[in-house]
Amino acid sequence: MPGGDMMNRKLSPFLARGAAIVLALSAAAAGALLPAGVAQAREMKIATIAASNSPWDHAMRAFADEAGKQSGNDLQVHVYTDGQLGDISKILSSMQLGTLDMGYFGLGSVVLLRGAQPLNILYAPYLFKSGEQAERIINSDEFAKIFDDVAKKSGVRVFAAFGIRSPRALQTVSRAINKPEDVKGLKLRVPSIPILKSTFEKLGAQVVPLGMTEIYTALGRGMIDGQDNGFDLSIPLRFHEEAKFWAATDHAYELTGWFISERVWQGLNDKQRQALIDAARAGGQVATRLDKELDDNAVKLLKDAGVTYTQPDKAAFKAALATVYQQYEGKDWPAGMVERIQKMQE
Repeated sequence: MPGGDMMNRKLSPFLARGAAIVLALSAAAAGALLPAGVAQAREMKIATIAASNSPWDHAMRAFADEAGKQSGNDLQVHVYTDGQLGDISKILSSMQLGTLDMGYFGLGSVVLLRGAQPLNILYAPYLFKSGEQAERIINSDEFAKIFDDVAKKSGVRVFAAFGIRSPRALQTVSRAINKPEDVKGLKLRVPSIPILKSTFEKLGAQVVPLGMTEIYTALGRGMIDGQDNGFDLSIPLRFHEEAKFWAATDHAYELTGWFISERVWQGLNDKQRQALIDAARAGGQVATRLDKELDDNAVKLLKDAGVTYTQPDKAAFKAALATVYQQYEGKDWPAGMVERIQKMQE
């Protein structure tokens, strides 16, 4: 009936409000039934650009499990791989805004943010002699103050630096790399990190900025001639299907970084912070172990896939790149820091 319809339309706002009140009261009652001192777990997200089932994926899942245990189930961490929440730039900006809790990727990647320039040093060519040396030095007092300053200036904190990555190498489509001169004229995808860009421009390459998820297609379509990465990202993403030459230049040894929004960090209590640090240490051990297993099997895997594997003249590369860092010395990082790091490895 028309009158009934009119009455229903008049009553519907009151019914809706009543339903909302009932739901609110139900939720409050449910909360009241929780035992005293029991709080609902804080849910957190951690994102990466790495592929699912990669060493990074397993490291993050170990981190999530350990964070729950160490916090007494006070923290519940959800893992997002494959760039589901964006590329590195997007993940970093989301952490700055506080709309994403955490990120996990190469430690030096935070240099993309204003205020994080000191960490540009992490990609100085041939700065570290091994991944183990990198982990020891980066977790020393030399970097502790830098991490704190970067958090204050950029809004993103490195709360842990555990997990030794595969050394960086060059993967190319059409020719082998054996000496520095072989790089000249190549179009290479390189992360948008200033000193890495300078490194390959010094060798005469044309640097092409692309996100990780764009590399495979770009290799296959001839948009780029190669890319700079280690086994840990390149093999899970199957770049060897398109790029059939691998040059073990080992121009950078690096760690994975565990990042958190500074806004989020400041909202955590001491127990929660320590739980995340301990979880990152456990996750880093998983990453190191799986990366080593991958590295140990990578050469055979690549050769079986028809890839030509070469070990270039590293001394020649090191000599060609010896002065690259000088343009950043005393600007991006404190003067004399490169020399101090070198002496720490003698």
